Amino acid sequence: MKKTSASTAAVTAVPVLSPAPVPSITGSAKVGSVLTAVPGTWGPAPVVLKYQWRADGVVVLGANSATLTLSSARLGKTMSVSVTGSKTGYTSVKKTSASTAAVTAVPVLSPAPVPTVTGSAKVGSTLTVVSGAWGPAPVVLSYQWRADGVAILGATKPTLTLSSARLGKTLTVSVTGSKTGFTSVKKTSAATAAVTAAVPALSPAPVPSITGSAKVGSVLTAVPGTWGPAPGGLKDQWGADG
Repeated sequence: MKKTSASTAAVTAVPVLSPAPVPSITGSAKVGSVLTAVPGTWGPAPVVLKYQWRADGVVVLGANSATLTLSSARLGKTMSVSVTGSKTGYTSVKKTSASTAAVTAVPVLSPAPVPTVTGSAKVGSTLTVVSGAWGPAPVVLSYQWRADGVAILGATKPTLTLSSARLGKTLTVSVTGSKTGFTSVKKTSAATAAVTAAVPALSPAPVPSITGSAKVGSVLTAVPGTWGPAPGGLKDQWGADG
């Protein structure tokens, strides 16, 4: 005897996610830049979205977030991103963006000269960096002074006054050039000589006076006063009308 079950309800198709827009990409196709996938609005909400980036159509391993930083390995390649939308009870949908332009290298600042340092390497003296002409202009320059290779906190100006803490140390300065659309460049000066103690000024150092008659044939005498600390050598230089 054959028995037959009751019929099921009519077979229906699994609904498809809609809307399921084609994603787009924002960002500059240059090494070091960040690309961002713009997935659009999927529905019916909520929809779980997954990402996969490709270089010249080949999957980039591990590149499955909404953003991608372009390494030098992507140079010359076009980038695209696929977005897959998933929702329980619905057929998953994958949409792929248009490709970017081929990834290019970021230009480097040039010229980017090595800075030099002027000034005396003595406690109390002021050192000044000569950064040179960077290009293409305008270029924003930032500074960092170092003592024996160690960054000096707060020493980020073109000049540095040498405190006693720098005694015996050599000084360098790094100049970093920055410009939108270019790779930043850092150049470091040669080291100064080791910083020495300041030469103390003589004291007292009185203003000299002159004795004698200002007449032809008369003898004038310089009176230097008492200089210190003793002993010290004094030299005279006479002048007429200055």
